[in-house]
This record gives sequence, C-alpha cells and structure tokens, in this order.
Amino acid sequence: MTTIVREMKIDDIDEASLFVRDHFYGHEPLMLTPGNHPLIYDDPKKREYRLSLVRQGTSLVAVDQSREGRIVGVAFAGVMHPSDLEQNWREVNERKPKLLIEHIHYFLCNIKKHAQFFEHYDVTDALYLKTLAVDSTMRRQGLARRLVVTLMELGRTRGYPLMVATCTGQYSTRLMASLGMECVHSELYADYKDEDGNVVIRPPEPHTEASVMAIKLQEMPLYSPGLYKTFF
Repeated sequence: MTTIVREMKIDDIDEASLFVRDHFYGHEPLMLTPGNHPLIYDDPKKREYRLSLVRQGTSLVAVDQSREGRIVGVAFAGVMHPSDLEQNWREVNERKPKLLIEHIHYFLCNIKKHAQFFEHYDVTDALYLKTLAVDSTMRRQGLARRLVVTLMELGRTRGYPLMVATCTGQYSTRLMASLGMECVHSELYADYKDEDGNVVIRPPEPHTEASVMAIKLQEMPLYSPGLYKTFF
C-alpha cells in the first residue's frame, strides 16, 4: 500500500488547508444546501486555529507515497475542555446568524452543548475530531476509516478518556458507529429554523440530521496491534 497515515506537521498546513478547501467544503452535506452561499475558506483566524490543532500533535494526514507524498486525507483534531464549549457558545451568540455558514456554526455549537458528553461520561477533557476529509477520487477505499482508527489509537495511547465527533451526514455517522462510537445526541435539520420560521440548513438526502458520536478510548478494542507505531 502506497498510502500512509502520519501526524500532521506545521510544514503541512498550507497543503492541508488547500486540501480542506478542495475536498471538504464542496462535499460537506450542510454546505450543499441549495443557494449561493459565500464562504471564506481560509483567513488568519482559521489558519491560526488549524495551526493550534497541529501544534497539539493530534491531527493526521494521509499521504500517497506514489505521488511524492501528496496529501490525500486529513483529520484535524484537538483536545477539548468544558470551558471550550462555553466559550464557543458565547461567541456564536454575540450576533444573530444571517449567512448559511453562521447558521451552521450556531447549529453545530448548539448540538454539542446539548449533547453534554462531558457530563454523560464524567470526563474533563476529550479528543475532538473537528474535520475529516478524503480525496474525492479515493473515497470508498477505507481511507477515512484508517484516519479515524489511527486517531483513536493516538488518543488512547496518550491517555485521553474520550473521543468525540459531530457527524453531519449519514455516511460519516455510519462510519463512526461501525468503529464503536455511540450517538450521544442528534438533532434534525428540519427542526432548526431562523427567526422567520424558515428551515435554513437543507442538505440533500439522505442527510437529515446531525449526531454527536463518542467512544471511551480506554475501553475500546485494539483494532490492529502496532498500528500507532506503523504510521508514526
């Protein structure tokens, strides 16, 4: 196999950011809501946030060695604390959402707050998978699964008690469930409306709800002995 999964490095950030632009935003179910929706893919704030995740050593890239190490998959992840959720909630409530991306941020922050996964699992920190994306020409080959399994192993070896991901589409939800993650909380997109009573987020079928998925890392099965050592 010519594709390996490894820790994302600072030097990867430019290519990884472009990869997210090309292989995440255009395929993310929520962004497929009908209409013309302006979106800034990268700016200093987004870049610094991604860099902060990379500096934690908790983000991954899949690279194709047969194509000079080109990135073909990314998993941006970082450690989250209850105070982070509260801060995010305060920030999204500073003004009423108007653009689709602002409604998405509000909706996702709201569903994480309602999930109460810190209280549910009685933990004070969690490894949170922020963004998972695979090259659109390499899907259905198990690459997303490899990225998530490797991230789970990384979190387990570093002693994090929990891994959490918010799945916005049916396919990602199925993937996480197949790896032993359980749904802590879910909400239908049709139930989220603006102040005029209009449904705002309208992804295509079969994506009808978002689900917060979680797994206790210290109790999960070891999927492949030596996996962590193989890829890092």
